[in-house]
Amino acid sequence: MSFSFCKEFGKDKVIFVTKQDHATPSTIELPPPEQPEGVITKDGKINWSCPCLGGMATGPCGVDFREAFSCFQNSTADPKGSDCYEAFTKMRDCFQKYPTVYNKSGGDDDDDDGLGDALDTDADSIGGPNADPLADVGNPGGGDEAVTPKNNSVVPKA
Repeated sequence: MSFSFCKEFGKDKVIFVTKQDHATPSTIELPPPEQPEGVITKDGKINWSCPCLGGMATGPCGVDFREAFSCFQNSTADPKGSDCYEAFTKMRDCFQKYPTVYNKSGGDDDDDDGLGDALDTDADSIGGPNADPLADVGNPGGGDEAVTPKNNSVVPKA
């Protein structure tokens, strides 16, 4: 006759069951899943393990990031965070020392890249004030042509 039993191996617990034990429906009730916390917990503390921080709280500049983020969260200055200039400067300097870790886009955030000028384009030059903002979504050819799915040929929009 066989019977069920448990064995513990360090932190692990192994349960051996018989076919009869497997055939019996379980009576264990699991607790409802907990809602994941965001970056700020219910008690107002910073949740450094939140995936929304994207790992910024760890790595070579983790300490500087946590100091700057904590300063901003606890800031009572107007505008908020204006008293954290030194902490954010220290964090930025650290990020610049490790571009392969913290510069995922491959570019830099300096103003000399012309991006700011490109964003200053007015709405009338991009199809007018009533243009459909989703008109070119999924169109790899831009706004002047359409791609047909059959043979990937480019044809002018109608």
